[in-house]
Amino acid sequence: MTDRQVNAKVIYPTLGYTVLSTGQDIRRDENVEVIIHVGGRAHGMWWFELYDIESEGEVYHADGELEVEDNKLVGYDGVGSLPTVVMDIARDKFGLDVSEVYADDGQPNEYEVFMYWVDGKSFHTWGEARQYIHSLNLDRDASRAKFKEIRRK
Repeated sequence: MTDRQVNAKVIYPTLGYTVLSTGQDIRRDENVEVIIHVGGRAHGMWWFELYDIESEGEVYHADGELEVEDNKLVGYDGVGSLPTVVMDIARDKFGLDVSEVYADDGQPNEYEVFMYWVDGKSFHTWGEARQYIHSLNLDRDASRAKFKEIRRK
């Protein structure tokens, strides 16, 4: 297997975080647009990351490892409850069996897959787009302007 990554966008009707010991919400927001990355590395490590677009992860951010054995998701680390959309992407885009871990969290599982685009070229990861821009050997201002041109679609 080679390194693979799927990028997706989802809108959560409500999103927040709660103090587990008291059950009290610290924050609760509506219609939060979230970026989700799910990937697998050639050496067998699987991972996920999600963050809100508006604050670029300053308000909502989570990441962790997906424990995969024989193409089956058997566990995860990094969050108390793995969002269903992460499991849906693992199943739909990577063919992983998620039945052992799958639990419907009541949040949306409809997602829109995207790539990173710059100069009419598509890239699987933001890092690949960044590497392309650096390969252009632009001066500092032109390089910064080019980074602002990166689009998700």
